[in-house]
Amino acid sequence: MVSTKKWTLATAIAAAIALPATALATTAGYFQLGYSSISDGMAGATAALPQDSMIQAINPAGIAFVGSRLDLGVAGFWPHRSYASGAPVGGMPSPGSHSSSTNFYLIPHVGYSQRLSHNNYVGIAIYGNGGMSTNYHSPAASPTTGAGGPYYGGQTGVNLSQLFVQATYSRKFMRHDAVGLSLIFARQTFSADGLGAFGGNSTDPQHLSGNGVSTSTGVGFKVGGQFRLMPGINLGVAYSPRMSMSKFSKYSGLFAGGGRFDIPANGVIGLAFKPTSSQVLAFDFQRIYYNDVPAIANPGPTNDEGCNPNTGTCQSSPQDADALGAPGGAGFGWQNISVYKLGYQIAVNRTVTARVGFAYNTQPIPSSQVMLNVLAPGVIQRHVTAGFTVRTARHQDFTMAAMYGLPQSVYGNAPAGFGGAPIKISMHEYQVEANWGWKF
Repeated sequence: MVSTKKWTLATAIAAAIALPATALATTAGYFQLGYSSISDGMAGATAALPQDSMIQAINPAGIAFVGSRLDLGVAGFWPHRSYASGAPVGGMPSPGSHSSSTNFYLIPHVGYSQRLSHNNYVGIAIYGNGGMSTNYHSPAASPTTGAGGPYYGGQTGVNLSQLFVQATYSRKFMRHDAVGLSLIFARQTFSADGLGAFGGNSTDPQHLSGNGVSTSTGVGFKVGGQFRLMPGINLGVAYSPRMSMSKFSKYSGLFAGGGRFDIPANGVIGLAFKPTSSQVLAFDFQRIYYNDVPAIANPGPTNDEGCNPNTGTCQSSPQDADALGAPGGAGFGWQNISVYKLGYQIAVNRTVTARVGFAYNTQPIPSSQVMLNVLAPGVIQRHVTAGFTVRTARHQDFTMAAMYGLPQSVYGNAPAGFGGAPIKISMHEYQVEANWGWKF
């Protein structure tokens, strides 16, 4: 067992090194539906249905029903982001239809749980959340400056990655019930380019765009419980409050509060119903509180804050209360969302288990906020998923899952000060992932 633990620790360290280099994209806003191949096969509807060690990322109490287990997985993720604008030359964003050129990412995860005694369990999970990553080349150059990109600052995009290392303790009581607590360390990296045209409306134009990668860290927690309501029906609940993160110092002139980009509070409640010994129907309701984070939730530029990319001047002033980087500065205008997840699982035989799922979330981006969200078009609202697990040995299994985020667009207009042109932001996405699990 000692050698196994050493190998597990080495694997976890390797994953922790690799994950910050991945740039993730949107799922439920920018959270993932699930955090393992089993969960994703059911569209993430597993808060009350623990089956692998990654359950702690959703509900810390769940590892009490998993036992001693190691999970290693990786997902291939293909998000497709685009925008279309009818803006005249000089208005923002630049006119025409344009797609982000960065469309593939690898997203690994590592989970480990260990039974300490009959009622006490510990675990660790390493994973990425969602994020924002776009990269637009240089269409529609300004006739005066010659610079292209959506905001006439050349090649334009943002890259947000989030790494979580989660340590969990869970205690079982009354055989079918458990509570759990996780301590979570988070590390974010961020970079932005092509936003120089907004310099006249920033409290710190030197720390607005093009400053390379900036890092932010923080510590938070998650609590959870799982309870048997009656034979065949389980309830799972979990909640994580807003996680306060250190500031992105290189982008203090972009994010509200001088570069602060906290992780929103989120909670989930789930039910798992077993009509037969081989079937499970699960439903989760999740709430994500984007309004907690000013950099995400504050409205973007308004009508009196137009910036002229030909002259580099803005109608507003860096001293304005809603200037970029100010405590109440402009943000992406995202609103709280509700996520509804439905999953079905059936044991086909002793070796094979199959899954399908569907998820729907309310729209985080209102039509009034489309201009800045060219950078982060997290507009998808519907996901369909499928997956299977094959038991390859007595204590080992192999799982695959696939996800398709159905095409979605949000239509709106730029503020009058930026040209007032119609804008459409769009997205669809694919994901295929695999996981190897070992129960010991």
